[in-house]
Order: sequence, then structure tokens, then C-alpha cells
Amino acid sequence: MSDSTNPIYVLLAPGFGALAGAFFAFIFLKLAEFLTRVHQRKVKHYNSLVLLETQLNELLGIIYDNIYTISSFKEIINSGKIHFGKLRLIPIDRSHYSNLLDVALKNDLFTYNYKLRKLNDDIDNITNGYTDIKNALLQKNISHEDYLVNVKFTADFLTKLGKYLKSIYDQTIGLLVKVRLMSKKDLPLGTKILRWFIRKSGSNLSKSELDEETKKLLNEIEKTENRSQKEIDDILENN
Repeated sequence: MSDSTNPIYVLLAPGFGALAGAFFAFIFLKLAEFLTRVHQRKVKHYNSLVLLETQLNELLGIIYDNIYTISSFKEIINSGKIHFGKLRLIPIDRSHYSNLLDVALKNDLFTYNYKLRKLNDDIDNITNGYTDIKNALLQKNISHEDYLVNVKFTADFLTKLGKYLKSIYDQTIGLLVKVRLMSKKDLPLGTKILRWFIRKSGSNLSKSELDEETKKLLNEIEKTENRSQKEIDDILENN
């Protein structure tokens, strides 16, 4: 008697077939879920790199502005005058820790943010300290001679702070370079495929098109400024 005609085989074969089908379906389902999670994790990592690149560019501008402000700050208070400008605190975003995959980059970012926190403490201290000195002079609680003595220490601290800011500026550039390179190399597969189907016009813009659009934009800005000035002049004349 062959297996195909064996009563036991006839009874059990459909069950084994159904079991095997269910088993492989389960395996494929779990594999699909795993690959989906991997892709989603890579997308989070990539999106975090893109956002971090934008933020670091913004930080470069703030740090540079602070370096410029310190120069005029020192010059003004050393001349015995009052400085009314303000140093800006550096924004710190710690949300990237949970999204980035690269451990080395996480460590670099953690160290960088720690230095930013210390820098913000110094900026906060110098700002509050000078504000007290300035207000004391304005309220005539101290003499101008006392003001000069106190701001000498402020100027010395500003010199040290300026050097630290320049160091942080260089470190920001170094971190930005790493993030930019990683964002190019860590592009998710799905994003790579989508780029083939998404039409981008930025690289096809000619210089003449850019120049012409620039003229239009400047003209619109000028018209807006003239209209605003006319409205202000009309209000002043009526009053």
C-alpha cells in the first residue's frame, strides 16, 4: 500500500499542510514586522541628522553674533559708557539622544551639549552681574569711578568668554561636518528610492533665473518698505 493511499496519511496530510502554511505565514509576518521596525528606526535616525544639521547651522550664527557682541561690549564699558546690548543663550536640544543610532555621535553630542550648558551658565552670570552694576550706576547707588572699577572685571571675564566662544564655534563646525557626512551616508533605502520619483528643480535653476527672481524680491521688499513708511508719515501728519 503506497503512502498516498494510507488512511492515516490521508487523514493527517491536510493538517500538516495547513500547519506548515500557518507556520511560514507567521515567519513572514514577524520578518515583515522586524524589517518595518528597522526601517522606522533608520528613518528616525536620518530625520534627527537632518534636523541636527539645521540646528547646528543656527547655532553657528548665534555664537558668531555673541563673539561680535563681546567685542563691542568690552569697547563700550572700557570707555566708561553703558552697554545696553545682550548676549544670547545657546539653545540646547537633547531630544536627539533617543533617535540617533550612532553611539559615537551620541557621545560627541552629549559632550557638546554639556559644554553649551557651561557656556550658558557663564553668559547668564556675566549678563546678570553687569546688569546689577549698570542698574546701580543708573540709580546712582555707585559712582562712575566705582562703575569703572567693577566693569574692569567684567571686561576681563568677557575676554575669557570670547576665547571660549571661539573654541565652541570651531567645535560646532567639526560636529556639523560629521553630521552632514553621516546624513549623506545614512540615507534610508526608502528615501533613496523616493528620490528617483520626486522631481527636484533646485539644481536646474540658472543664474539668470536666480538674478531675475532676486530683482523681483528686492523690488517687492522696497515697495513694502515704502508703503509702510507712507503709512507712518500719514499717521504722524494727522497727529
